[in-house]
Amino acid sequence: MDYMVIPDFVERKGSLYLRSDHMNYSRATLNSNWHQAREAEPKNYDINVFPKPPGRNLHTATYERIGHLKSKGLPNTTTKSALEQISLKPDFTERETRKSMVDVASFGHAIIDRELDAPSRGFGAVLPRHHPDYDKLHLETTHKADFTPPYPYDPAPERPPDFPDNSKAHRRYQSQFTDTADYRRSGRNTWQDESGVYGNTEDKRTVFPRTNPIPERLVQGLK
Repeated sequence: MDYMVIPDFVERKGSLYLRSDHMNYSRATLNSNWHQAREAEPKNYDINVFPKPPGRNLHTATYERIGHLKSKGLPNTTTKSALEQISLKPDFTERETRKSMVDVASFGHAIIDRELDAPSRGFGAVLPRHHPDYDKLHLETTHKADFTPPYPYDPAPERPPDFPDNSKAHRRYQSQFTDTADYRRSGRNTWQDESGVYGNTEDKRTVFPRTNPIPERLVQGLK
C-alpha cells in the first residue's frame, strides 16, 4: 500500500534550514520564506540593514519604481495630485497689465474689415462665430411641430361680438314621429305631440329660406 510521503522539515543539528517565517535572518540562513525574500530584491531601501531603530528612516519608501520602470518613478497619488493644484493658482489669476492690440488711439487707423481669403464663418474662418440662430428661443411645442395641417390655410377672422348665433338651426331635435317611444322624452306626461313645431323651427326658416323646388326654366316651359 502506498502511503503519502510527508517531507521531514524537522530542524536537526547542523541544518541551515529554519522553519521560522517571522524572523529576519541573513542571506546565508535559509528559512521557510527564503524564496519570497529573494523575489523582493533588489530594494532601494532595505529597512533590515539597520539593526537598531534609531538608524532607520520610516519615511523612505522601499521601492522607487514599479516593476522594471526605474526611470519614470512612482506616479503621484490622488491625494498628492489634488494637493498640488494649489501651486497652479497663479496661472489663473487675472493679470492687470494687459496690452490691447487696438486701443482708443489706434482704433481709427485699424483695418478691421479686410479680405482674408477665408470664409467669415464656418470651417476655415479666422474667428469663431456663433450660428445665426444661437440666441433663438424655441418656444414651439412638440404637438404643433409634429402635427401640422396637411394644407396651408388662412384662419377665419374672429367674429364680432354682435355676430348672430345660428347654431341652433343645425341642431337635430328629438323627432315627434320617429322617436315616440324614446326614453329621452322629457316631462311627466309623454303624450304624442305631432304638431311638427320644434324649438329651432324659426331658426331653420331664417337660415334655410324656402325655395321653389321646380326650376324656373321648367315653369316657363309649361307656360
